[in-house]
Amino acid sequence: MSKTSSKISSVAEHAQRYIDASGGVSAVRSVKSRIYGVGKLAAACTDRSVSAPALPVRIGAEAESAGLVPQIAQVSASEGSHINNMWENLESTESETWSSICDEDLGEVELVMTDSGKIKSVMVRRPSAAQTCVIDWINFSVLEDTWFKTAREQLISDDQIIVEASRQLEKIFGFGITSNRGKGMNFYRDSWVLGDGMGFVCFGGQRSTMLITLTGQGCLNAVAGWEKRLHGFLTRTAIRPTISRIDLAHDDLDGSYLSVDWAEQQWWDGGYSFKKGGRPPEIQEIGNWKRPSGKGRTLAIGQRTSSKYCRFYEKGKKEGDKLSLWCRCEIEFKNTNTIIRPDVLLDPSSFFVGAYPCLAMFATVETPARMEVKARAQHITVDDSIAVTKRQYGKYIRVFRALFGDKETLDLITNEDENAFPKRLKPFLSFADTGPAPVHVEPPPYVPSFFHFINTVPSFGLNGEHGFA
Repeated sequence: MSKTSSKISSVAEHAQRYIDASGGVSAVRSVKSRIYGVGKLAAACTDRSVSAPALPVRIGAEAESAGLVPQIAQVSASEGSHINNMWENLESTESETWSSICDEDLGEVELVMTDSGKIKSVMVRRPSAAQTCVIDWINFSVLEDTWFKTAREQLISDDQIIVEASRQLEKIFGFGITSNRGKGMNFYRDSWVLGDGMGFVCFGGQRSTMLITLTGQGCLNAVAGWEKRLHGFLTRTAIRPTISRIDLAHDDLDGSYLSVDWAEQQWWDGGYSFKKGGRPPEIQEIGNWKRPSGKGRTLAIGQRTSSKYCRFYEKGKKEGDKLSLWCRCEIEFKNTNTIIRPDVLLDPSSFFVGAYPCLAMFATVETPARMEVKARAQHITVDDSIAVTKRQYGKYIRVFRALFGDKETLDLITNEDENAFPKRLKPFLSFADTGPAPVHVEPPPYVPSFFHFINTVPSFGLNGEHGFA
């Protein structure tokens, strides 16, 4: 008996014992009975809340050829075998094929299995009639051969690869790679800045892959339609693409229906558990909940190292307005134990409302447009910055005005660097077309004329007309 056959037989025996213990029946077990000859055939439809989930097993070639198991598009695993400092799982370098193995209601979760036998879940999605959320962060990686493909030539040096990557990323986001950070990041040897502080590009030392990070600032300022363009790039052009993290955000600017107190009550009501009686996720209260100080409170659901992590926080107060009711919900998906399909770029709302049962109510609620969110945050930040400046330096400025006048006072206290901006205000002055020129459009470095190589045959010397006899 081959190694594969013995392994399938062993799994089938475990499945049989598990089914006998649970006493449950389902359509999935009927399929498994036809494939393996084990388990109970489904007789009548029973309540799934009382039946234990079937043990996932590897699907054989017979099931695939018979069309009994729906196939899922090939998804490649991310690189490495550790958790990096952005809480992403970096796995095997081998490309893996995924097959759906269970259509039973396992707490609203679809399980898939890799060729290596590792089980992962697929992001749950529900129909959404509105634009419920926006993408607030995304990390994805591609093989460096992707840039050979787009350049239609073999690239030799890292600089050539970065230039080609910058050219393609500008087509997608509206900005390319602008500068080298001079240090590594996320276990990569080198890192670069994307646009005017819109994200990062990491390359080198991770099995010929490149990691691209688009931060919240980048998602906010990228040219409209970047989600569709990125989806097309990942599905049709990129070689071995992997989305390792994506954040989805919903804002209630007036706090009319969303608050951290509502989110906490949902935890007590079981709003974050798909299966009744299941163990609820961890909950953590951050900030001054006993005596709110106006600095904002945060409610975290789940663990930061898990595949799904949710935050509710008072964003208006975090920005500096102590009276603001603006509340935001952010869900962070990572590929630790979950497959993140590129479809989330085209329809993020369905994955947002499917993340937890309590979020299904947002299926018909529109989230504010990105520019409206940016304008609201800008007004709050500018007003608070003025208040801070007045409180800390107002007395000095009043005396200086009396001594030197308005113009001379401003000349004395204004920073001489025209490109210097407060870190807090810089995001509101950055757009897709601001910042340094990307590396692929920078002019070539100046080379003095006396360094140019001679490109004509000399008319003197040993081989010229004035050569020696």
